[in-house]
Formats: sequence, C-alpha cells, structure tokens
Amino acid sequence: MQWEINIIKYIQSLQNGFFDVFFYIFSFFASIVGALIIYIFLYFFSNKKYANCFGITVIFNVAINYILKIIINRPRPYEISDSILNTAQALGKSFPSGHMVCATTIAVFLIFFILKNCKQKNKKIIYIFLVSLYLIFVAISRMYFGQHYLTDLIAGLFIGFILSFLSVKYYFKFIKVNDKKV
Repeated sequence: MQWEINIIKYIQSLQNGFFDVFFYIFSFFASIVGALIIYIFLYFFSNKKYANCFGITVIFNVAINYILKIIINRPRPYEISDSILNTAQALGKSFPSGHMVCATTIAVFLIFFILKNCKQKNKKIIYIFLVSLYLIFVAISRMYFGQHYLTDLIAGLFIGFILSFLSVKYYFKFIKVNDKKV
C-alpha cells in the first residue's frame, strides 16, 4: 500500500490553482450530475430506450458500488496517511471508486454511441481517444484530491466496464427493435 501512497503524494505535489479547477471539472463530470447530463444528451440525440438503459445502468452500478464499499470498508488514503491531503469531500469508504464506476459507465455508453453513429473512421478514433482521456483524468483527479488509491480506481474501472458492457450488449440484443439511432 505504500507504493499507492507514494503515487498519490507525487500527484498531490503538482497541486496548483489550474489543476485544482481542471481536476475538479473531471471529478464533477464523473459524478451523478455528469451522468444526468449524459442521460439528457442520449435522450435527445440518441433515443429514449438507449438513454433509459444508460440511466438504469448508472443507478444499478452506483448501487453495486455502494454495497461493495460497505462490505470492503477500506479507509480513504487521507485517513491512513497524514501526508495525504484531503482536498475534496467524498462520502463513504474508498474501495471501489464510485466516480470511476460512474465515469466508466458514461464512457462505455458514449463509445457505443460513437461506434454506432459516427460514420467517419478518423472522427471515431478522435472521439474514443477523448473519452479515454476523460477516464484517465478522472482517475488522476481522484488521487489528486486524496480520495482514492490506484487500486480503488482500477476496481471502479473494472466494475463499471463489465456491468456497463453487459448492459449495452443486453440493449442491442433484446431491447433495440428497429431503431434507426442507437
């Protein structure tokens, strides 16, 4: 666990006003508020079934994450090490990262949206690259604010990806019926 503390300490050593705002924005858009914004986007620019599948998946993934936090009960990094600054407010325990679960759910649904709706290969690559950067910056932001260990973030990524991927596959196999858009 000391190696994870060292990673957080290094990231926090880069703190400045610009990064405070920059990483706050990424953490904000990886929360339920960010998911609501994506839900509205999908509702109006995709279709209601896909948006509702996304909304239900977010709720389910957040619930699973909450249950795992209670069961595992891992303290946050700033609770373990006095050298880690707590520069953001978060609820519950550390493992797995709820922001990462939410961000990954958003990313999976956006990537499927991009793959189904974007016709130009170059644009698909750029959009998927931007979604990937979003995930990386969310992960860094959670360590920057002293809220999570790297393993919390990897677990959140894994949980969010598996559950969201299964949800999207279910959507395309059983729910989508002759829809022109995703």
